[in-house]
Amino acid sequence: MRHLLTIALLTLLAGCTTPPVAYYYGNYSRTLYRSKKDSTPASLEKHRQTLEDIIKKSEGKGTRVPPGIYCEYAYILAKEGSPEADRYFSLEVKAYPESEQFVTFVRSQLKS
Repeated sequence: MRHLLTIALLTLLAGCTTPPVAYYYGNYSRTLYRSKKDSTPASLEKHRQTLEDIIKKSEGKGTRVPPGIYCEYAYILAKEGSPEADRYFSLEVKAYPESEQFVTFVRSQLKS
């Protein structure tokens, strides 16, 4: 009976652990909100830096970059006229193949 109680208690405690974090988002929500609310070059640059930070830290930790981050970063780069944008659009599609249609759409909107 004692072993059964110990097993039940260990099972209960194991169920209370928090799952590992799947993605690193850094200050994404805060800087996105500011960039949309203020729409200043400084707030957009801060959000761009946050996207760079998310990419660097995720890749550094060996975790996947969250969905949409590569694409959003590529969009900002494309608006600035950077040739690096294509690389990040490709990374988004490589990481999340289901995003290919959306990435194609975003690229077509940039050409308009």
